[in-house]
Amino acid sequence: MRSRDRSGPRRSRLGPTLRVTVWSLVTVLVGIVVLTALVTGMARMRVAAGVTELAGELMPTQRETRALTIASVDQETGQRGYLLLGDPAFLAPYVSGREAEARAAAALTTLLRADPAAGADLAAATAAAAAWRTEVAEPNIAARRAGPLPTERVAASERRGKELFDVLRQRLAALQERTASRERGALAAIDAAQRTANVVALGAVVLAFGVAVASVPLMRRRMVRPLVGLQAQAERTADGAYQTPIAVTGPRDLVAIGDAVETMRTSLLRHGAELTDARLELALRDARDRLAAEVHDNSIQRLFALGLALQAAAARHPAAEGDLAPLVDETDAIVRELRELIAGLVRTEVSAATLRGQVFDLVRDCGRALGITPALEIRGPLEEAVTDEAARELLAALREALGNVARHARAPSAAVRLAVDEARVVLAVEDDGVGVPSDLAPGEGLAVVAARVERLGGTLAVTPRPTGGTLVSWQLPRTRDATPTPDPADTARTRP
Repeated sequence: MRSRDRSGPRRSRLGPTLRVTVWSLVTVLVGIVVLTALVTGMARMRVAAGVTELAGELMPTQRETRALTIASVDQETGQRGYLLLGDPAFLAPYVSGREAEARAAAALTTLLRADPAAGADLAAATAAAAAWRTEVAEPNIAARRAGPLPTERVAASERRGKELFDVLRQRLAALQERTASRERGALAAIDAAQRTANVVALGAVVLAFGVAVASVPLMRRRMVRPLVGLQAQAERTADGAYQTPIAVTGPRDLVAIGDAVETMRTSLLRHGAELTDARLELALRDARDRLAAEVHDNSIQRLFALGLALQAAAARHPAAEGDLAPLVDETDAIVRELRELIAGLVRTEVSAATLRGQVFDLVRDCGRALGITPALEIRGPLEEAVTDEAARELLAALREALGNVARHARAPSAAVRLAVDEARVVLAVEDDGVGVPSDLAPGEGLAVVAARVERLGGTLAVTPRPTGGTLVSWQLPRTRDATPTPDPADTARTRP
């Protein structure tokens, strides 16, 4: 009886493995951190660059532009005061303004080297300042040093000076607006970069928190629940519920573990069923063996002895042989039927491995029936020299030869010799009885044995012994390649 497969349908492997799930979560979190670091780092670099530009270029430019404007206004104020009052003290702002203008213009030329548009505005402003000084300021100052100026000339000079100075103001305003615009742009860029860094950092925090929150139900569904379910099913199986299949869903590695547990469960079921079958088979065989032993040791031996007694009586009383022969045949038939019944019950098989013991048992059993003790001699590695088929034929030949000794020889002694050499296996059964009667018709038993051994390449010979009695010689070539190694331990002389 074989156990049935109760494992049910094969479970489908769903989703990635647990390792892939964990690594995916770790990769997402690490990716968020790395991306956040990159973006915020770039934003911080832009902020740093903007601050550097603002502090090193734009703010100094704006400062020098204001200084240039103040210097121009100081020059115009000092020039007008000197024209009205003629006091040389009023020329001090004019002189200091020209020096400040020169310094501011030189500084702006250096600062605005990378900005052609602002450089053009600076050039226009310095040109307008030079035009105002050349056409208005310097001539008026020189004339006023010579003496008071007529009212008409002062008025005309003021009109012309206002026109040229308005042009200068416009040029300075344009330059100041351009530098201020650059400063505002830099501040806006710094602010934008800072906002970007802040937004990215905040987004990374929110995203990481979202991943952490989402990973809780994900890990519960992908790992905790399958593990708890697998643990519960494994504990249930360990408690003896072997009939319930193990069903696991989730990551492939957990499903693989579930498959291993399911395989273990089905293996336990199968081994349990096999153990039960083996126990039943052993019990049945034990019952058969007891029955067969009872029949063999009592019934067959008594019938065999009865047959031998009838044959002996027929030999002593030839006149009654005709009446006793049917009884002997019937006894032999009953013995054969009982032997067939025993063979069906015990299911013994003749093999090379068991041949030595079965030869011993057969000689012993026949000795009990004959009332004599045949000598038994076995030499050589019998198990290594014959196949299972040859072993069966040898045992059949021995049984037939001993049966003939019992039926015809009336021998006081008999001997069985079984020898193995490098080329052949020889079975010799001899007795010191009356020999083979000349008028005895050849039986079918030895003829069948001869035919079967010839089929295997062997021979069977029945010859009289010089000192009386009969020798049955059964020979068969070695049917295995192993070469016997002579050893005194291989030679066994026993008397069952």
